Amino acid sequence: MIISVAFAAPFLSPAYAETPDGEAFVAAFGEVCIPERLSYKGTVALAEKLGWQHVVPGENAGYDRFIAHSDALLAEEVAEDPDLIEGTGNAWFTREVGERPHLLAVSYLLTEYLDALGCYLYDFAATAPIDPEPVTRLLGQPIAHTTDGGDPFYAVDPELLVTTVWGPPPSLPRTLDTYLTFIPQASEVAAQTGFTGLMLKSSTSLPNREEWQE
Repeated sequence: MIISVAFAAPFLSPAYAETPDGEAFVAAFGEVCIPERLSYKGTVALAEKLGWQHVVPGENAGYDRFIAHSDALLAEEVAEDPDLIEGTGNAWFTREVGERPHLLAVSYLLTEYLDALGCYLYDFAATAPIDPEPVTRLLGQPIAHTTDGGDPFYAVDPELLVTTVWGPPPSLPRTLDTYLTFIPQASEVAAQTGFTGLMLKSSTSLPNREEWQE
């Protein structure tokens, strides 16, 4: 389960680092994260069908560190409010997109008030943000706000991070906000979170637990 954005990418060689193919990145996200978004098991099965391979512990030290860090973040949040979180689960996958490795996380969080599925796609080799337009087309939803736009309420120095947010799309019932985030390698934010590169994520309110857990 990933509640916070965090990653350290020492496993990536300089040869992999480059400007990402935004169209391919967003297409890969849409292909795996949208069709079965109302089911954790359905999304995991779809990822497997699309050729995503489960991350095998011990095969990639960078992935192992990221997963361990994410688990630690979740444990901290559970400890802060143990009565709120009733269950969690996650699956980690890797596959090449645009001839370099990407990481996919599918997770669920069960609480007294809301059950949610999260789907996250990472390109840790990305050295620049992508045009948000492919995400707008995918969701059929205009941008709600961005950190590098004209609204001072959301403004953040782009040398720290660039985030674009879309609100719940009417065409995708139960889907909540979608976030596209880029953190530069030299960002001070990376020192705090460990994350550098590109991430696209969305969350969906899950229906009846028994229905999607079957």
